[in-house]
Amino acid sequence: MASLERPAAEAGPVAVPPALPRRRNGRAFAAGGAAVLVLAGAAAAIRFGPGARPAASPTAGASAPVALAKVVQGTLTSQQQIAGVVQYISEAPYASGNADLPVVNEEPGVVTALPALGQTVRQGQALYGVGGAPVLLLYGPVPAYRGLALGLSGPDVRELNADLVAQGDAPAAALPPASDAFSAATAAALERLQRKAGLPVTGQLPLGEALFLPGAVRIASVEPGLGASLSPGQTVLETTSDTEQVVAQVDPSQAALLKVGQPATITFSDGSTATGRIGGVAKVATSASPNSSPTVEVDVAPTKAGALNSLDNASVQVSIITASVQDALAVPVTALLAQAGGGYAVEVAAADGTHALVPVTLGIFDDAAGLVQVTGKGLAGGDHVVVAGT
Repeated sequence: MASLERPAAEAGPVAVPPALPRRRNGRAFAAGGAAVLVLAGAAAAIRFGPGARPAASPTAGASAPVALAKVVQGTLTSQQQIAGVVQYISEAPYASGNADLPVVNEEPGVVTALPALGQTVRQGQALYGVGGAPVLLLYGPVPAYRGLALGLSGPDVRELNADLVAQGDAPAAALPPASDAFSAATAAALERLQRKAGLPVTGQLPLGEALFLPGAVRIASVEPGLGASLSPGQTVLETTSDTEQVVAQVDPSQAALLKVGQPATITFSDGSTATGRIGGVAKVATSASPNSSPTVEVDVAPTKAGALNSLDNASVQVSIITASVQDALAVPVTALLAQAGGGYAVEVAAADGTHALVPVTLGIFDDAAGLVQVTGKGLAGGDHVVVAGT
């Protein structure tokens, strides 16, 4: 269960993890399975009214030993643990979420070359081959829909000009990359690109000679085989971007605690870790099937490129810091005692052997360390409190 920070002004008891024990006379005991925080009648654990502090009492004898823990002081963090999967994402404006981005053929022909699964194809490289000629990848959000030649203009020409400058086929001074006009400089630069790629050197870009995609792509699947006949509009490849992230599906109540930019630690199956931050939290909960509970997608981006080790569909654990308090007093959750009138206390063991209950107010929980922030009159770092033992 996620740790929650309790607002200072909130009334009523704070929820405590269900494993909270009850003690009687300093000895831990189980409550027939799941522990119960507050019980009525004679079966209740030692409790006092809110704000009450009993007189000091002597320590139980040697026949009733107790386990002690030190009150620690320092920075306390509340962390939420979620399960995730490493996935390559799509950056296409016309593809959503983690959906694969299809590569659609534009001209008829026979497949003569195909990329390998998992291969990354970048700007100016061949996506596949048709009729012995490569089909090049160029960058741009507008898909190819016509042949380009001298005298034309438009956003697709602007994409081509930017690609030619980015690949070094023309200097920006001679071919402004933001220009949407197919000029003589465009034709000259295109001839250089065609010569490098092994294409017919025409200074024109026929439909089907290149495809515009938003960026570098990673090959996720290959549809036809070598020698297959292609027709216009036929899907040849399914791709993703070459960017990895961790994708998690969480309960809506958990998602309410998560915000873009929160730091995260990603733990792999071998115990190694990588740092990251929340890159996105979906605003709408969805269900995988009619009978499944709705969940919210949370995306975690690694801090450093390549930190996810080119894994694909690998399961990982993600720890996200949801709150942090500096100079906080903290005790083990097993040190908490529920009081009859509501609220909690800890049993402080003094150096002279006496014990006293100190009412405390709870703050954030650190589930990973099993600690909870407490404030109470007279409670200080270094004090010892009784914890549930065996």
